[in-house]
Amino acid sequence: MPSQTSGIAGDRILRSVVADAFATALIVLAILLLVLGGAALARPKLTYAAGKVVGMSNLSTDEGCLPATMTGRVVKREFGRDGLYLQSVVVEEKSGQRSFINVEDGYRNLDAATNGAVKHALETILTAGRKVSLRVLGCGAAARQLTLDAVRPI
Repeated sequence: MPSQTSGIAGDRILRSVVADAFATALIVLAILLLVLGGAALARPKLTYAAGKVVGMSNLSTDEGCLPATMTGRVVKREFGRDGLYLQSVVVEEKSGQRSFINVEDGYRNLDAATNGAVKHALETILTAGRKVSLRVLGCGAAARQLTLDAVRPI
């Protein structure tokens, strides 16, 4: 009987070691996905014509949100606490309906050239009074929280 008991104890130890190794591997994989995956999603794409940015896309990192398009006139814009980076805009559609749209600032973590180009283009294209075509992502309950994903002037 003693040999059977030691065999069962050995199996339990082996299972415990394998389970610990598997859990550690999952944690490392999750950390790698967060670190490496987040940077790839935040890379905006700029469209140029005659040396000027005439459109931008891939501005949002939100996943699983519902995409929608809209056109209208920028009636208001807000900057963050530092007063430097665009935080949100209000767009009025032809029907008169106004929508509040968040502008993510994930591009701030990219290289200085991309940061400057995106910042300048957002400020230029989303000037109050300007007509624009937007792609937004609706997130949250009933997709009511809108985030800017693409923009071009009309």
